[in-house]
Amino acid sequence: MKIKSIIILGIAQIIFKHLIEMAQRMAQKESENHFNVVLTGGGTAGHVWPHFALFEASNSALAKAFQENKINVHYVGSQSGMEKDLVLSNQPTWKYYSIATGKLRRYFSLKNFTDPFLILLGIIQAFILLGKVKASIVFSKGGFVSAPVVWAAWLRGIPIIIHESDATPALATKLTIPFALKALVAFPETIKRISPLFQNRVIEIGLPIRESLFSATKEESQKYFSLSPERKTILIFGGSLGAQSLNKKMFDIIPELHNNYNIIHIVGKGNKFEIPGLSNYRQLEFLNDGMKFAYACADLAICRAGASSIFELAAARVPMILIPLGMHASRGDQIINARIFMNKGWAQSIDENTFQNNSAIQLIESTINSLEERKKALESAPTKESAMKTADLIWEILLKNENNK
Repeated sequence: MKIKSIIILGIAQIIFKHLIEMAQRMAQKESENHFNVVLTGGGTAGHVWPHFALFEASNSALAKAFQENKINVHYVGSQSGMEKDLVLSNQPTWKYYSIATGKLRRYFSLKNFTDPFLILLGIIQAFILLGKVKASIVFSKGGFVSAPVVWAAWLRGIPIIIHESDATPALATKLTIPFALKALVAFPETIKRISPLFQNRVIEIGLPIRESLFSATKEESQKYFSLSPERKTILIFGGSLGAQSLNKKMFDIIPELHNNYNIIHIVGKGNKFEIPGLSNYRQLEFLNDGMKFAYACADLAICRAGASSIFELAAARVPMILIPLGMHASRGDQIINARIFMNKGWAQSIDENTFQNNSAIQLIESTINSLEERKKALESAPTKESAMKTADLIWEILLKNENNK
């Protein structure tokens, strides 16, 4: 009886071992049949939305492969940044990973003595993670979380593509471009601000924009917000940075603007402010899927000059008045973005420091009176095609790298 039990146990062990080996071979085969795309970027929503746009580009091979389950998407961000909430709430099939992050400040701070260790930890975590997920490529949209991922990918020999949205390269772009295979930029003006050593890897491609932002009609958008079709509509929003200070300026002039126009005002999370008696004023903290209705409904937009916002408005052919975030709260990139758009005739701009209620109202009214002229100028602005071009480039590099193995 004892011998019989030993024999049965031995057979069971052999079968169990065989099943494990078979499962490992199947897992290995499945891994080999999939590309593992790693995305990174954070700090603002503008570092996240372009990632979503790549997989909404319906005519691209990358989006098609993702829909056919040939691509696994892994997003690397910070533990507490807004990128985590955006990815988890909008992309349930993506896998999100957090790494340690540190900021390289160009001013004195006690954190300058501790953050380098956090950055080093982030590089180690990213290095381990990229090996674990068998990363095929890394696409970075910038922000301080992205640099450790790019550096770790370079150490592993993984192809890297980075993208800079603003006209002036951010610090993260300057620190990662030496390690990138390709560096994509939204503005042609950015290229001359990059070291000649790396200009041969730079491609002007525009900004990847989500196709879903252009899927609504004006009529259904007016119904969505319950607004009068007899009035022109002004869209006001501050983006993920600078919403509060912009809101304060707008709250002062909204009652007067309301006499003649519909107003959609996206104030930002926790920034709601009651203005009673305005029947054609819609105040919202945040719009996600509803942003397509806001763009379709708007005859004029008043906003900051973050790259994502202004490229989306340009592609939607919405005339805009920009109030760029000043040097007190940024590196001045929005000021340059606004100047470029203004020089091309795609927007008008108001200096935040010299903002006056009466002159702002006059500019708004004169712009609305010349909407057709403004829209005609926008016909030469970039379109939503940038997302497809970027996605196709990623797919091309994926295939080339796979064939070279």
